[in-house]
Amino acid sequence: LTGCWDRLEIEDRAVVLAIGIDSAKPGDEKETSNSTHILKPDTESSKGLIRITVQIAVPGRIPLGTGDGSGGPAGAKPVWVLSSVGYTVEDAITNLQQQLADELFLGHLRVIVISEDVAKKGIENENDFFRRQPQVRRTVWMVVCKGSAADIMNATPQLERVPTLYLLATLEHAREMGKLPNIFMGVFFSASSSKGKEGMIPYLVLKKESNIEIAGMAYFKNDIMVGTTTALQIGHYMAIKEINPGGYKVLLQMPDSKTMVIFKSTHRKAKITTTIQNGKVHAFVKCQIEGDLVEKSNENVLITKENLKKLEEKIQSDGTIGFKKLIQQTQKNGSDIFGFGEYVRATQPAYWNKEVKTKEAWEEQYKEMSLDLTLQIKIRRVGTKTN
Repeated sequence: LTGCWDRLEIEDRAVVLAIGIDSAKPGDEKETSNSTHILKPDTESSKGLIRITVQIAVPGRIPLGTGDGSGGPAGAKPVWVLSSVGYTVEDAITNLQQQLADELFLGHLRVIVISEDVAKKGIENENDFFRRQPQVRRTVWMVVCKGSAADIMNATPQLERVPTLYLLATLEHAREMGKLPNIFMGVFFSASSSKGKEGMIPYLVLKKESNIEIAGMAYFKNDIMVGTTTALQIGHYMAIKEINPGGYKVLLQMPDSKTMVIFKSTHRKAKITTTIQNGKVHAFVKCQIEGDLVEKSNENVLITKENLKKLEEKIQSDGTIGFKKLIQQTQKNGSDIFGFGEYVRATQPAYWNKEVKTKEAWEEQYKEMSLDLTLQIKIRRVGTKTN
């Protein structure tokens, strides 16, 4: 009875796999279409032009399984990279649609790449567009890249014929190996909407061979990117938030020796509590990290109980400094990525309703928040060697 009067064949859809968003360059305003403009925007508005670059899947060329079963001519690319200019994301997509025969479809969008330049100006418009779109899944990865997002859209990695799938695999495998928290776009939206927490997303760098490095996390304050972490600080964040498994390794020097060793975290436990002291918020952070000793540079230095104890104390002291440095860095920028404000809202609602009330007020209080941090390290395994 329902019929198929409004069907749209998959071959008649322009399936978008990834979107890159950059600031437009001077002179790009000539590329804007008149398909959405009743009157010509003023010169002040044209300064906010953006360029979107999209990867569109070409029907019949996406490889299915192993081998060269692409279904298309030899050397044919499985994706078509196109770009368009507009004043907003929807404006740019509308301008792009004017150039295409098939209807753009965002239901299979997997990755959104935002250039660092756009992120520092603010992504309020980008957040609004992707939240309103019913086609866009909340499990899409949104990332910030150093340099141009268009370069990542045009990259040709060797391990995967579909560039978007390689980028997606980079993020998914890093999450599985414990090198990245599971912060896809829906999690970012949720954190950004919270009164006592700010959002953050992966920060990527494109290398010469079209490989992509996870260089850290980009953290925000009211939709504006205010800073980045290092790659190792992702491990610090995951330890404070008790996100497992542990995947990061630390190179350090053994006490009373020039021997270098590498410690790999495998499991984390953490607890965050907040109290009110002298009318101000004070936080307690307790972390426990278990890990393995995976390498030692000097064969003659024996691994004894005493040496392991000293090594654990060394990792604890260095780690405590690193953890506090990350928290102080975010405090300086007023970006509470750890959600200390949410702990205050939950456990001291009377204080929050009287002294804080708003997200903006907590951003200022977070800068002055005092903190006690304790770190406990336990080396579980030292490998199959006897010493």
